[in-house]
Amino acid sequence: MTAFLLTNSIVVLGALLQAVTGLGAGLIVVPLLAMVNLQLVPGPMIFASLALSTVMAYRGRADIAYANVPLLLAGVVLGTVAAAAMLTRLPPEDLGLVFGGFILAAVAISIRSPSIPQVPAGMLGAGTLSGFMGTSAGIGAPVLALLYQHQSGPTIRATLALLYLFSSVVMLLALHLAGRFGDAEFRSGLLLMPGFLLGYLVSLRIVRHVDKGYARTAVVVISTLSALVLIWRSL
Repeated sequence: MTAFLLTNSIVVLGALLQAVTGLGAGLIVVPLLAMVNLQLVPGPMIFASLALSTVMAYRGRADIAYANVPLLLAGVVLGTVAAAAMLTRLPPEDLGLVFGGFILAAVAISIRSPSIPQVPAGMLGAGTLSGFMGTSAGIGAPVLALLYQHQSGPTIRATLALLYLFSSVVMLLALHLAGRFGDAEFRSGLLLMPGFLLGYLVSLRIVRHVDKGYARTAVVVISTLSALVLIWRSL
């Protein structure tokens, strides 16, 4: 029961940030869950996050920007296949280094926030990088978020939710084929779902009042520290 409450408290925090800002769940949840139990990422966390993505995409369906979604998802498939092939060759004890490294990379991308060209090659490349990082470490959101950083809040949240939903299904299939998502990971994911749903429900009361600048700063700081701890523990 203690582990259930601890892990879901972590998930509530990440889900709350994602429901308010459009991203943040992976950056917060993955490193903290990995510190509690490395077996909870990436598969169980990705599976549990489907609950949040589904609700956000459905409720915000009128605000979704569909134009580049097919190209982005094609890239996600390519990146996911590459990451799944890598995971089959990586010893479990080295996953902490991989997760920590990808988390730091995701944080760096979030801080720099470069402008990604809205052209087919840019969309395909962004999707590929997101799929690779998402499958390897459960964190592909920052890459996709950068594409929509100049859109309105509702469009960012709804479009990213749709992309997370479809890309998560692809990632889970790849992880299953790589032997990293089976019955045990499925059950662990079910236990994390309440946290994602509770975080979303709480966000409905505060989404208009939260300062997104502070939320983003909190994500960056906590993620960086957690990633460094993960890397230190794996050395």
